[in-house]
Amino acid sequence: MLACVGEQGWRGLSLDDVAARAKLSAAQTYAVCPVRAELLNMYVRRVDLAAVADMGPAPEDPEARYDLLLDIMMQRFEALEPDRQAVKSIIEDAIREPETVLHLLPQSQRSFAFLAGAAGYPDRGARGCLFAKALAGVWLVTQRVWLRDESAGLAETMAALDKNLRRAVETFASLPGRPLGPQMATDAA
Repeated sequence: MLACVGEQGWRGLSLDDVAARAKLSAAQTYAVCPVRAELLNMYVRRVDLAAVADMGPAPEDPEARYDLLLDIMMQRFEALEPDRQAVKSIIEDAIREPETVLHLLPQSQRSFAFLAGAAGYPDRGARGCLFAKALAGVWLVTQRVWLRDESAGLAETMAALDKNLRRAVETFASLPGRPLGPQMATDAA
């Protein structure tokens, strides 16, 4: 998919193009990926798994937990780095396709809930849903910086992510309810 996007952009991409590149039949491709936007969902899941691949268990200490979430989110950007040009093309093209955006919204919620849970933050119930949406917002704002960041080690992206994430976590922690912590990850309410 990424090679095809690099050649023709997201809007010009078809499942047939990807199938041909992967040397699969249309039926084989449809069995795995019935719509074009599902290619993006599959890619996002791969990036999410890469972001948590080297992570240990979630710590109890709130500052250590924050550092872990910051690291996970930064690892996600680093996982995208080799594909930056294709990702940029996808972002520019996909936002002009309401069907693609609508197809991606549930995966976005699952992704950020997964990443939150990996760091010991709420990932289920009303608080988990809200926290995942907050992380999605942090991601979208920080992504703009990442797309133009040419600093060594993505220093600009890291600074923006830390600022945006800190603000979101502090805001979320100030909401009424139980404290923001690992115990919330298993709370279904």
